[in-house]
Amino acid sequence: MLRLLRASVDRHGQTIVMVTHDPVAAAHADRVLFLADGRVVDDLAGPVGAEKIAVHTARLEESVR
Repeated sequence: MLRLLRASVDRHGQTIVMVTHDPVAAAHADRVLFLADGRVVDDLAGPVGAEKIAVHTARLEESVR
């Protein structure tokens, strides 16, 4: 499914908005936005690997506590 979504963007110029907690799925995106309480609190421009996304998410979660 992720390959199909990526192909839609690359081949057909489609825009996909995907909401996920899965860093592997998020790593397929051109841009990753991080939300907290319904607000954008940070973003990463891609391509970004799943590990970097997971580390970034953990840091943001720690700063909220």
